[in-house]
Amino acid sequence: MTETAPQTNIDDKQPMTQHELVRRLGVSRGTLHRVLTDSPLVKEATREKVLSELKKLNYTPNALARALKTRKTQTIGILGPSEIKAANINKLNEIYVAARAKGYRIELGYSDGSPEADEACIRELKARMVDGIIALGRGMVDNIPQYQSIIESGTPFISLYPIPGLNADCVYVDTQKAFMELVLHLTHNGHREMGILLDSSVSQYTKNRELGFRAGIEQAGLTLCESFIVRARSTEENAERSDYQLGYELAERAFKMNPRPTALVCFSDELAIGVLRAAEQNGVSVPSQIAIVGYDDFEGAKFARVPLTTMHQPNEVLAQEAVDLMIRRIEQSGPKTSVSIAIPASIVVRESCGCITK
Repeated sequence: MTETAPQTNIDDKQPMTQHELVRRLGVSRGTLHRVLTDSPLVKEATREKVLSELKKLNYTPNALARALKTRKTQTIGILGPSEIKAANINKLNEIYVAARAKGYRIELGYSDGSPEADEACIRELKARMVDGIIALGRGMVDNIPQYQSIIESGTPFISLYPIPGLNADCVYVDTQKAFMELVLHLTHNGHREMGILLDSSVSQYTKNRELGFRAGIEQAGLTLCESFIVRARSTEENAERSDYQLGYELAERAFKMNPRPTALVCFSDELAIGVLRAAEQNGVSVPSQIAIVGYDDFEGAKFARVPLTTMHQPNEVLAQEAVDLMIRRIEQSGPKTSVSIAIPASIVVRESCGCITK
């Protein structure tokens, strides 16, 4: 049976079989295969001759045929997210850029983060023959069985957020340390009564923010007022709200406190911008009456009504580290045990914390 692949003969524009191709090139089928798969067993002179002739023939290897032979598609699957927030878009873009620079493609699978949605998404990504999967989850313990199934199947897997109890490769921005540093920055500016505004999630993504806030208060030698930890109410209605809307509503609750915090640390920049809007409408001056800080350093932070002090997430570094580790796993050249790479965030000081003036 003759094998065919959609290559084009520049002379007659008809599909050329591999038998015809090797006859034209004057090499064996094995040699042709080794050239196409970049095998080190081919002499350099032979490789250059074959590639030169292939270029003349306008020959393009069939990607699927190559994948079936090598069991590799040079494709990385991305698991989630269904919430297309500014921070997620930036991460996805940086992963795409880093992967493309290494000759890899990205297949995106959307999941709302539930175990059922993750399971369906994993099946879809495997059906697309991805070589490995990177999860952009929020650190939910409920997702461990799905992630474990990827690992047990032999597919390389990396989480972009640490989950207690999951023994897997992880590349992440150290959110806990970042929120501690935000608190210490505010204390250095004279604040002693600080609050934090959080979403209603029970994910590690949210827990680490609170843990970092608490650690900062403790390191500064201050006493935490528990009522200054303001969480969104866990309701189906709140699940449909944007971070901007949640920030607005959480701020209104904080502004009614007596006494109220002199500074608010916000879950995200989007939430912080909602807080700035609420402050304006309630006659609360930022930063003279209350300081506001965020997290992410997305593009809108610098253009907010009061430019936002925030923690910059180095998504380019995150993506580069994750893609490099994934490729090492795919090529089986990485460490034999799971790896955890923590990347520090860095503070960006603008006007909303009161440290600088216009």
